[in-house]
Amino acid sequence: MKKKVRFIVNPFSGTNKKYRLSALIETLLDTEKYDWEIVFTEYAGHAVELARAAVERKYFMVVAVGGDGSVNEVAQALIHSETVLGILPSGSGNGFAMHLGIGRNLKKAFRFLNEGRTLTIDTCRMGDTPFVNLAGLGFDAEVAARIKGRKLRGFWGYLVYSLQEAFSYRMMDFEITLNGQTFRRSCFTLAIANAPMYGYGFVVAPAAVLNDSKLEVMLIKKAPKWRIILEGWRYLTNSLHKSPLAERYETGVVEVKTPFAPCAAHVDGESLRVGASVRFEIVPASLKVMCPADYVPRGVEAL
Repeated sequence: MKKKVRFIVNPFSGTNKKYRLSALIETLLDTEKYDWEIVFTEYAGHAVELARAAVERKYFMVVAVGGDGSVNEVAQALIHSETVLGILPSGSGNGFAMHLGIGRNLKKAFRFLNEGRTLTIDTCRMGDTPFVNLAGLGFDAEVAARIKGRKLRGFWGYLVYSLQEAFSYRMMDFEITLNGQTFRRSCFTLAIANAPMYGYGFVVAPAAVLNDSKLEVMLIKKAPKWRIILEGWRYLTNSLHKSPLAERYETGVVEVKTPFAPCAAHVDGESLRVGASVRFEIVPASLKVMCPADYVPRGVEAL
């Protein structure tokens, strides 16, 4: 019997055209193995509903066609289910797909859907909001807030809005509680990671591992902006954790308090606002993901 697969397409993500998806599926998907269908999202959160319906109908796999935000929405509905998450990367950054080794090439991504293996990974929560890749507060979150709803997206959007934010950004004070200790830091950014990288190959948490039942907490301490810019090369060389401005922790739960409420935050690159206190926690072994057969879940610092 063929396995049922639902492709959930965000028609607004990234820059790739979705109109040719049916032809690609007919050509590249193993239709001897899979019985497939396509549905399109119409509003924010719709992918969660469409994926949940597939879980209820016991579909084998739901494929997120979009970027990290689309992956997040689909994954939310699949947590603690037997339905597998598949990814066809067609967003702007595609950080989660890049880390898994799927990359940006749709033909390769189809091959991994046909010939890949199912891996059970951890997911995370920021308050009641699930995420699979990265969440955070500080500079990255403020940039995500600037990008939200804008027409200019992708790499150039991120670059433009990062430069705009850099001129006005003020370091943020956080009270952080983890592993039985509480400390205060004034930070440029605070990242809570399940996997190592944002889109475009920017690695913020090189030691993060998807199935180790731990959150990777990476903070970049307050410093002159020119000093932080000089450390920017480390995002592209898997060495941010070696920066003298960085502090790294492993934990199952971290609580963060800030006087700047409501505070900008992001989950898997999507902007939202949080209150004066927010809790992050790991949810071990909670999501099945289709990945390349040779993918090894380890931090990129080990590669």
